[in-house]
Amino acid sequence: MRIRARWMVGAVTALGLGTVVSGSLTGGTATAREADAALGYACEFPSGTSHQVAVQVRGTFPASATAGGPVRPGRITATVTVPEAALPEVAALGGASVAGTARLATTVRQNGTSTPVAWDGLTTPATPVAEDADLELAASGDVPPVTPAGAGDLTFTAGELALTLESRDAGGGARKDAKPLAITCTPGEGRDMALATVPVRGGETPGETPAPGASAAPEVGRAPAEAPGGTPPECGTYTGPDATWMPGCVYLSGFSNVAKLDGAAMLNDPEFAEPALTNMIYMITREGASVRQRFVTPLRSTSTFLTFGLMPTTATMEMTQRPLKPGDPDDPQNYGTFEAISDLQTGIQSVSAHMKMSIRIRDVKVKGTPLDVGANCRTATDADLRLKGQMPNILEGGVVDGSFTIPEFRGCGVGEDLDHLFNGSVAGPGNLLRVTLGSTCIPFAEISCPPVLPQPSRNPR
Repeated sequence: MRIRARWMVGAVTALGLGTVVSGSLTGGTATAREADAALGYACEFPSGTSHQVAVQVRGTFPASATAGGPVRPGRITATVTVPEAALPEVAALGGASVAGTARLATTVRQNGTSTPVAWDGLTTPATPVAEDADLELAASGDVPPVTPAGAGDLTFTAGELALTLESRDAGGGARKDAKPLAITCTPGEGRDMALATVPVRGGETPGETPAPGASAAPEVGRAPAEAPGGTPPECGTYTGPDATWMPGCVYLSGFSNVAKLDGAAMLNDPEFAEPALTNMIYMITREGASVRQRFVTPLRSTSTFLTFGLMPTTATMEMTQRPLKPGDPDDPQNYGTFEAISDLQTGIQSVSAHMKMSIRIRDVKVKGTPLDVGANCRTATDADLRLKGQMPNILEGGVVDGSFTIPEFRGCGVGEDLDHLFNGSVAGPGNLLRVTLGSTCIPFAEISCPPVLPQPSRNPR
């Protein structure tokens, strides 16, 4: 099932978009007001037992809004009270305390049309489990904005709740080899599950009122290409050091200018090879989000240049990701990093990316004649790539770019040394790299899956 990129539920939640404290809200909304809803659930535990669980949902919603502008709920806290009768299963996790994540399904309804929106990524702090008292777990997080297209009351209603708990050691860290406890909850029969209602006044354009939608990302290029297929089996297999990191995958495309050749090579071009998938993990930060990425296979592109202005030369450039620093290759800090910092006034994120690549040249033809460069014609050192960009949400996609230096090549040629040929025509500074990120597929929640290969942006931001 594919959900449009703008419904980035847990991803957007984790990125801290739409955070509102009090006072005037952006996007055509008025003064905020607090919502406090007491909900009742029937929760199924792994043993097969069912318990009645109280959930208190608190958050900030705008007092009113304007059609066409984002309605941004503030930070949401769902306090789940696990009854004492259910504590043996929780205590069986062991450890000094428990912490977890919650996913609250919600429905946004306007003028008789309903749209599901999941609030993922609500997290609980490490909480000790008492022997003779109910366990209160406060799961908090930021949730995505929605954009109503027309006038009419916008009503938020809670649905199913999924809670995953894990044991923590005395220092609050995750315990190795500990199995999580998954609890699924359905609304109690006959319970009022309403959270808040926001009156929406009409915008400038009259017409029919379709279902409300989440805030869309700006245009970053042409329309996305068709998905290469179903969700790849490798998607989400890159995992973080603990449960605070959430897995996903994405396709990217782009252009890399070679300054000396006055031309550009297209990255991840599906006409020449199967697109390379990028696995990623992300986590909440105070400022926005930290994202770590790792290519499943090298990035490849095949291009033709007029070498020295007169010889048509075709070659395949292969970029293999390298660790950012020496150390454990399984450490997510060792590979590509994206840091997203949210502007609390606009919701726009400033994104900084850092990765290192070993660049290899192969399958070279000069005027149609193969040139044997060997199997190890590559840069002597790794190219250091630092890219920047702005986007509403890094997990919805956008463009980052920057200038980089192509290091000198070594090991080129069979029977003759061709290093000087590539160092003279390719290696050097001032090469532009522009990368377009697609929407992130979050496989465990089937959000924006399968991932789609975006069309690369040809124009400056």
